Amino acid sequence: MIQDKETNIVYLSENLSKWKDYKDFSENLEDLLKKLEISYEWISDTKDIWARDYMPIQLEENDFLKYKYEPDYLRKSKSKTDCTEACSKIGIKYRETDLIIDGGNVVLCGDKVVMTGKVFTENNKEKGDKSFLKELKDLFKHEVIIIPWHATGKPDDKDADFYGHSDGFIKYCGDNRILMSNHRDYDEDEAIQIRQELEKNHFEVTEMLFNVDYPQYDLNWAYINFLQVGNNIIIPKFGIAEDEQAKRYVQNAFPYCRLRQIDCRAIAKKGGALHCVSWNIKK
Repeated sequence: MIQDKETNIVYLSENLSKWKDYKDFSENLEDLLKKLEISYEWISDTKDIWARDYMPIQLEENDFLKYKYEPDYLRKSKSKTDCTEACSKIGIKYRETDLIIDGGNVVLCGDKVVMTGKVFTENNKEKGDKSFLKELKDLFKHEVIIIPWHATGKPDDKDADFYGHSDGFIKYCGDNRILMSNHRDYDEDEAIQIRQELEKNHFEVTEMLFNVDYPQYDLNWAYINFLQVGNNIIIPKFGIAEDEQAKRYVQNAFPYCRLRQIDCRAIAKKGGALHCVSWNIKK
């Protein structure tokens, strides 16, 4: 499967540069991409900034999977993006499935796919349904690992987690290594269960645990949601004590990569970070 280190271009929704709330962030990100000589393009015909969630999943160089983008948190909304037109304009051909999937809930880890259990409920399946798990395996053509997750709070609660995206919990580092967020600070039991499930599948897990006097829980969850394109990594920063520790965690996990940080407050307070707003592929 295509890994982030193999990607060479990143796509961003045009809304990121057009909408007032994100204009400064967008300009800073664009400047940084230029400095790092990372190729990037804008995606038109999108209804929000979260490109990762609705664009197809690249499994192999010429194998893109387009899914039914119908997340429960947008079912009553008119702002769901259908990427058909966007893909046509940038020349992406894909195969399709009627299964409901979020791109943010798919992390490619070597020869395995990691998703949270939300994929069961969104497709009206019982938790752990073996026939559905086989359907996922056949769809991705690789083993699928399900990590535990449960919703907390409501959509109007700034501290709620109703997305259930695996890219908010883990990042693949190569070989059998996974970097995990500080989910332990939010739900220790679930974090332990996630780690156990990954270790059961022979992954070596490092958790990003912060040792600061006044942890900023409304922001420090977002460090794991960084962007890697080739040997370049861009990670969030917030002007808080955790910034330097997060940078060290990522640098230790990716010693061959060049790291840069960018202020992500504008997008983190909306529930996402760099991985969420980007779609990096090998082209």
